[in-house]
Amino acid sequence: MALTIARTESQLSATTAFQAMDNLMASTVSSSFVVPANVSKLVSIEIATTSDASEEYGVLVRLASNGMSDGEQYVVGAANVASTTATGTASNYISKDTDFNVISGNSIECGIAVTDAATISATVVMTFA
Repeated sequence: MALTIARTESQLSATTAFQAMDNLMASTVSSSFVVPANVSKLVSIEIATTSDASEEYGVLVRLASNGMSDGEQYVVGAANVASTTATGTASNYISKDTDFNVISGNSIECGIAVTDAATISATVVMTFA
């Protein structure tokens, strides 16, 4: 059985410093969450972002804390191209299969950073098995 955990941010003033993702849509939640029982792997991660204006940036998501048995892990998201200069349609969504070992009952913190300061909205969904 696969279990998912999600975190979101709306109108985040993102920078090159990692910021905790501590929202789930309109609800404020802890940026740390407990790894579900009876799972041993984080098997996939989905990352979607958009910017508030004509901003360009790369995205990096950090998964850290004692729930990651092999230490901190990083996943790159899709780069955002300024919509006023983009030709065609840009998709700022990625889905990546992962093979990260996790420890049930321990905590993981999800953080996000960008290469260039930007006001972003972001969603991260993690699937465990």
